[in-house]
Amino acid sequence: MVDEALGATFAGTLVSDFYAVYNHYDGPKQRCWAHLLREIHDLVTLYLKEVSLAQWVAAIHRLYAEAKAFTHPDPANPSSGRQRRAAQLALEGRLLASCRPFLADPSAVQARLCRRMERHLKELFVFVAEPEVPPDPANPSFNNAAERSLRHLVVSRKVSGGSRSQRGTESKMALASIFGTWRPGSEPSGRLPSGARFPLTMNCYKPM
Repeated sequence: MVDEALGATFAGTLVSDFYAVYNHYDGPKQRCWAHLLREIHDLVTLYLKEVSLAQWVAAIHRLYAEAKAFTHPDPANPSSGRQRRAAQLALEGRLLASCRPFLADPSAVQARLCRRMERHLKELFVFVAEPEVPPDPANPSFNNAAERSLRHLVVSRKVSGGSRSQRGTESKMALASIFGTWRPGSEPSGRLPSGARFPLTMNCYKPM
């Protein structure tokens, strides 16, 4: 499914969460910090009194803040590609150092996330070396921009129970694609382009 969605000519950096289906992609990957930070937050909520966890979380947040700051340098003194790459390697090393004490510690509640960070270490700070790659929601750095673009469709399907027919599904997806393409980054003008026609019928939804 991932290969089909990307196409044979895709040569960019894949920005995704940690779902295993993305692992086989051989090109450069940037893993989503939004998902990672959300899981860290959930862990803190469960273990409010864990002092070592709180210290570890603070260290991870400092590293991420430093990484994001590096992507917005002083315009009068921009960073070179070599400096960005060096910063990426340094951040990876510091992140691994923060996680290493807990990797094999069965009593550490952050052990699972630490092992994940170690496994995907080379995919967490790609946005530092490549500033065109997004890292969070405010930038679109939180690399789930594609997920957010589909969220309204998922919510609509959940609320309505779906179209309940193949034709209805195809019609809805066609309209979503048309309107998504029609407004690249701006709100619609309020009316369709002149001459737009949609070969849809009124029988897209089957009665329950």
